[in-house]
Amino acid sequence: MTKEEALTMIREAAEKLGHTPSFGQLEQMTPLRRRAIRRLFGSYTWALQEAGLGYRYNANLYSTDDLFAEWAMVARKLNKIPSIKEFEELSKFTEGPYRRRFRHWSNVPRGMADYARKHAVESEWPDVMAMIREREDGRAAPLVKWPVNKVGPVPMRRDRPVYGPAMAPSAFMHEPINEMGVVFLFGTQAARLGFIVTHVQAEFPDCEAFVEVAPKRLQRILIEFELESRNFLKHDHRVDECDMIVCWEHNWPGCPLEVVELKSVMANASAELDREIGKVKSRNLPLINTDDADRKSGDQVIENQEGLSRMEADEKPGP
Repeated sequence: MTKEEALTMIREAAEKLGHTPSFGQLEQMTPLRRRAIRRLFGSYTWALQEAGLGYRYNANLYSTDDLFAEWAMVARKLNKIPSIKEFEELSKFTEGPYRRRFRHWSNVPRGMADYARKHAVESEWPDVMAMIREREDGRAAPLVKWPVNKVGPVPMRRDRPVYGPAMAPSAFMHEPINEMGVVFLFGTQAARLGFIVTHVQAEFPDCEAFVEVAPKRLQRILIEFELESRNFLKHDHRVDECDMIVCWEHNWPGCPLEVVELKSVMANASAELDREIGKVKSRNLPLINTDDADRKSGDQVIENQEGLSRMEADEKPGP
């Protein structure tokens, strides 16, 4: 599909509706899909601008009152916290005004709850407030201990200090400051996120992995690692030769590729033990740049803790 063909479809949809179509309406009326829009234009907003239809929103046009009412309405209709795709299919807004206020879509529910408390409208949206509380409770990190050494005896070295046990278990203690740090951090989280890595190389693209795209159906994707997503442009990589960017920080507005921002992933699952990677059940690839990625992480940690407790009990010597 060419850019001109896509623009023609967008203009025809707008003419039939009598107004600028939402992306959900466009998907229902045409063969256009999100991936094609990103490949051809970078974002739906840019596609609308090229089609001569302007923007679906102005960053300063809507108040937080408007944004709260719209977001809460969609959440109530879905009976759950909406992903970006779900929200844009049902809302007259895009995710743009929310991202500008809260920086990331995963921060929106908490921002909406803060607004409701500040303006005393919680009683008008009890079901929505309950969804937000349930989500925040599910993301709360359980108290866990650092795994014991299983690689054999390691001598204590007298030429360096000794530290107490870590209170926040992690295979990578500090935020990455280079691309190799991103590669290592992704390796610690890949299985938990639903990636099956098959190949890593120094050349572009850096990684090949399989992900579940439908029940019991996998597809191969090509991944490029970057410290910041916009570095993809600095390195002159070709968009049509890669499927996804895995980065520490996503700072490329209108990026035409799918992006996994590890900074958000770690914020949502900071207490999950890295020794559990590979033991969790395979799960679907999370929706990129949404808050759906770790909805069940709390249940999974509890399940794994129970399994580890049984293992430790079996290892104890008898009387």
